[in-house]
Amino acid sequence: MTVLEWLRDSFPSVSPMSFYRGIFPEGELEKKGERVTGKYCGIIVEITGDRKPDGKRKIKRYSITDELDAVEKVISGDNFCLCSPISYAGKQRTADHARMVYALAIDVDKIRMKPDRRTGEPEGLRDLYHQMTTAKYLPMPTYMVGSGNGLHLYYLLENPLPLHQNIATELQRLKRELTRKVWNGYIVSIEDSREIQQEGIYQGFRMPGTVTKNGGRAEAFLTGEKVSLEYLNSFVEEPHRAKEAEGYRRQGQIRLSEAKDKYPDWYDRRIRKKEARKAIPFSRAIYDNWLQRIRREAKVGHRYYCLMTLAMYAQKCSYYDEKRNPNPVTREELERDSLSLFDHMESLTDDENNHFSNDDILAALDSFDERWLSYPRSSIEYRTGITIPAQERNGRKQSVHLRIARNILEILNEENGSSLQGRKSQAETVRSWRKDHPDGNKAECIRDTGLTRPTVKKWWDQAEDQRED
Repeated sequence: MTVLEWLRDSFPSVSPMSFYRGIFPEGELEKKGERVTGKYCGIIVEITGDRKPDGKRKIKRYSITDELDAVEKVISGDNFCLCSPISYAGKQRTADHARMVYALAIDVDKIRMKPDRRTGEPEGLRDLYHQMTTAKYLPMPTYMVGSGNGLHLYYLLENPLPLHQNIATELQRLKRELTRKVWNGYIVSIEDSREIQQEGIYQGFRMPGTVTKNGGRAEAFLTGEKVSLEYLNSFVEEPHRAKEAEGYRRQGQIRLSEAKDKYPDWYDRRIRKKEARKAIPFSRAIYDNWLQRIRREAKVGHRYYCLMTLAMYAQKCSYYDEKRNPNPVTREELERDSLSLFDHMESLTDDENNHFSNDDILAALDSFDERWLSYPRSSIEYRTGITIPAQERNGRKQSVHLRIARNILEILNEENGSSLQGRKSQAETVRSWRKDHPDGNKAECIRDTGLTRPTVKKWWDQAEDQRED
């Protein structure tokens, strides 16, 4: 019995149009040809069979308006189509353009398929349902979508949430923990937790009504009601819970009205002028090197994460700098390179139930986003199975290494009589400010110099002592 057969026997089917009307209720999205403040569109990504002059497949994007015409159009075709339960401003499916999230969706793959001796039911699906109903270990989704050999769980939110950065971070943490709980040994066949497919809240999934890897059509099934955030939170421990969106601020954050007075330069640059956040330009050699390593070292079980990391490195290397990165990586280049890896990734397949697909590539492309710039090296190694040597510190911990470097620099600065970095040292900055503002306090120094509170506090008394001398 296949995943789809089990779902058909267990739940009522839902048409693709009804499925997407459930995700995007009538009146929620913009109507075709209209521009209404506060209303946006969903986005469909379609990989066509057409080829570009360089031989790569063409990718099309459609806006889902309130009429759902784009949904009706793509389900009548035979191409791979992905969609996330999110609305966007414009046609770019990036985190910066995401506006509202309507559901959390979890991908469940590698389902335990050993048949039950009596009924022939796949054990993983039977245990999944048991954990959602009898054991109350997992939340019951609103929809389940059979996508061939895999399963997508859709938790439609009673109240869609705005994707402000703090809200997105909270939801990502919640989804990550729910995914970990779903991917347990009773439901999936994995050897360790590194095989869990952790995907972001922006992840697009194969659309009901469109083709699957095995040539069939993905199907949706109604399994429950819409859910509240409190309901989902109740299945995870406190550190993993997402707070209510309305009126919520993470500790340490301030309102824009406060930031306007406290950080006027930042407010003018980022809010009024809408300047992009400054990013460190990395050489494209990092991207090129990883592309070659994928071709040599990618393995089954890590293929998706290898491409996800390629997208992360593409983002790091996408900023122009005349000296450091005169030839930045572009989004178009990343798409071409990723699609060119399809044949190689598919050639690694060693299980007929675990083929590599184009939607794996599209999903990985979502990591071409500034929010992944600080993704840690250790996590990349863990996910991709590829070792990345750390910077040489002669066996010392980073904290020790940096302390030694700072002490050496301080000695050299003292010997030289001035800062060797070509700018004032932090101590000199505080000392100079105190000399010019004899009645000033630490808060004013922090505001004027841009130094952090711990830095000003560190050098404040020393500056006082030197001023008295």
